Amino acid sequence: MTHKTSPLSAAIKRGLPTLSAGVSCLVLSVGLASAAQADWPEDPIEIVVPFDAGGSADRMARGLAEHMSPRLDVPVSIVNRPGGAGALGATYFQQQAADGQTLLVMQATPYLASAIEVGGAPVEWEDFQLLSAQWNDYGIVAVHNDSPYQDLEALVEALREPGAVSSGVIVGNGGHLQTLVMMDALDIEHDNVRFVTYSGGAPLRAALAGNQVDFEILAAEAALSISDEVRALAVVNDVPSDNWDAPLFNDEMENLGVEPLPLIGGNVTGLIVHASLQEEHPDRYARLVQAYQETLESDEFQAWADEAGIGADWVSPEESQALVDEAYRAVQQYAPLLQ
Repeated sequence: MTHKTSPLSAAIKRGLPTLSAGVSCLVLSVGLASAAQADWPEDPIEIVVPFDAGGSADRMARGLAEHMSPRLDVPVSIVNRPGGAGALGATYFQQQAADGQTLLVMQATPYLASAIEVGGAPVEWEDFQLLSAQWNDYGIVAVHNDSPYQDLEALVEALREPGAVSSGVIVGNGGHLQTLVMMDALDIEHDNVRFVTYSGGAPLRAALAGNQVDFEILAAEAALSISDEVRALAVVNDVPSDNWDAPLFNDEMENLGVEPLPLIGGNVTGLIVHASLQEEHPDRYARLVQAYQETLESDEFQAWADEAGIGADWVSPEESQALVDEAYRAVQQYAPLLQ
């Protein structure tokens, strides 16, 4: 019996050579992309830190450089470019080629956001991409152990007297903005506080530990390094702290007759790349993300981070960017308080 070939079967048979060629091309393309990813990087990578050495961003960057270098098979160096509360370093980073050879480590919020909205850095928020919210550090309202202020209400009463209280800040950082938001909500003039400015987290914490200023709103986990010298009056977070025995900030505000305030006193810090890197060099972007994730999830980095008091969470780039985008909008809203 003669079997007739259906039009569909014939079409499939005619298409087999083309399909085979297409599969071959696809395999070749994947192979070339994999090879390109494996070949990069060939030159040393630079991580820009827009603050002095010794601060939390600098320590994070040095830990990442040490542990990512073997995974990338090239040296990773740190370049400190302080100035303008992060604005100078962030601007320098954006002036470099978006090819993955230059990375940035800083607090995406609030420092990068404030550098743009408050400091007038000639860069755009949309030009930066956070790869992981590696360290999402909440804030605390803190005083020296010898401070006469035993609770937040006592500090607030002192704030009502012009010139009676000083506070250490990095201009435009989360603690600075949180202080101004609090004072506005309590109808206290900004000029009542003597603000003392610092260029980075290390000197900021040293000032409070040395009892050189009366209070600061600063990142809580970073402040663990001075926990023997200072105490918290309030935790600027939605949930209580495991490390600081103090009431929640907004609970204290409610006791003072103030509606809940935005919580912008902490920091979100991680490795940042040019936003265009993913589109222009997808293979390099994927290589960096892979190396970064493997680093953060490795036992040796987790041990190092625990010893150094540095956050080490892997959060996807999409989730991380969404987190800081929301915080950026809060900085945009309150940045005019500094102008």
